Amino acid sequence: MDTERKKTFIISAAYYATLIALVLLFIRYLLSPLSPFILGFIVAWLLHRPAHALAQRLRLHRRIPIFLLGIVFYAFVFVLVLMAAVQVISALEHFIPQIPVIYTGSLLPFIREAFEQLEVQMAEFDPEIVDIVDRMAKQFFSYLEQLISGLSVTAVRLVSVIVTGLPNVILSIILTIVSTFFISLDFDKVVGFLKSCLPTNMQTTVSETVTTGVSSFRKILVSYIAIMFMSFAELSIGFLLMRIPYAVGFALLVAVIDIMPILGTGLVLIPWAIIAAILGNYSMALGVALLYVIMLVVRNIVEPKLVGQQMGLHPLATLVSMFVGLQLFGIFGLFGFPIILSLYFKLRKTNAQKKAAV
Repeated sequence: MDTERKKTFIISAAYYATLIALVLLFIRYLLSPLSPFILGFIVAWLLHRPAHALAQRLRLHRRIPIFLLGIVFYAFVFVLVLMAAVQVISALEHFIPQIPVIYTGSLLPFIREAFEQLEVQMAEFDPEIVDIVDRMAKQFFSYLEQLISGLSVTAVRLVSVIVTGLPNVILSIILTIVSTFFISLDFDKVVGFLKSCLPTNMQTTVSETVTTGVSSFRKILVSYIAIMFMSFAELSIGFLLMRIPYAVGFALLVAVIDIMPILGTGLVLIPWAIIAAILGNYSMALGVALLYVIMLVVRNIVEPKLVGQQMGLHPLATLVSMFVGLQLFGIFGLFGFPIILSLYFKLRKTNAQKKAAV
C-alpha cells in the first residue's frame, strides 16, 4: 500500500512538474511572438457571447454583430489609449525641460552650501577631513553634471528605441485586430480544431484547465484594473489639491508605475518629496510624502485581499506568488504565478471531489 502511494505521489509530482515546466517555457519563449494571436483570441472570446446574444435578439446573421462589436471595442481602446498618451506626453513635456533649470537654479546652490557648511564644521575637528570632504564634493558635482547632461542623451536614445520598435508595434496591433475578426467569425471551429489537436483522454482535463485558467486571468485582470483606477483616483485628487500642473497626466503615469509591487509609487513620489524638501518647498514635500503613505497603506491592504478573494487564495499566498513571479519572470510572472497557484488548488479540489464521488 505504501509502495502504491509512493508511485502515485511520484507520478502526480512528475505530471505537475512537467505541466509547470511547459507553462514556464511557453511564457519564456513563445508568449512574445504569439501574443498578437493570443490577444486576438482573448478579445474574440470576450465578444463571442455578446455577439451571439445580440444576433439572436435582433435576428441578424451572427457575423454582423461580431463585426460591429469588434469595431466598437477597438475604437474605444484606441480613443482611451490616445487620450492617455496625450496626457502623459503633455506632462512629460512640461516636466523634463525644467530639470536643468531646477538643477542649476536651486538644487546645485543648496548642495554647494551644504558641503561648505560641512567643511566648516569638520575643520574644527581635523583639517585633513576638509580635503576629503572637498574631494567628495568635487566627485559628487561631477557625477551630477554627467547625470543631468546625460538626460538629453537618454531622451534621444529612448526616442530612437521607440521609433525603431514602432513598426513591430504597429504590425502586432494589426495582427491582433485581424486575428480577432478571423477568430470571431469562426470561433466555434477554432475552438473545435484546438480540441481535436489533443488526445481524446486529455480533452476534458485540458478543457477544464483552460476554463479555470481563463476565469482566473479574467478575475485577476479585473482586480488589477480596479487597483489601477483606485490609485489613479487617489493620485488625481492629491495632485489637484496640491495644484500640480497636468495633474491628471502625472496621476495616470504614476498609476501605471504603481502596478509594480514593492516599488510602486515610491519610485516617483519618494524622490519627488526629497527634491521638494531640498528646494525648500516643504508644503509640497509634506503633501507628496503624505500621499505616498496613504497609497502605500491602502495598496498593501487592498491588493492582497482583492486579488486573493478573486483568485480564491489567501492574501499571504497571493502576495508571495506575486513577488516570486515578478522576480523570476517580470510582469508576466506578476500575473501568471497567482493564476498558476489558483489553477493548481482548483484542479486539486476538483480531483478530490471526483474521487469522493466515486
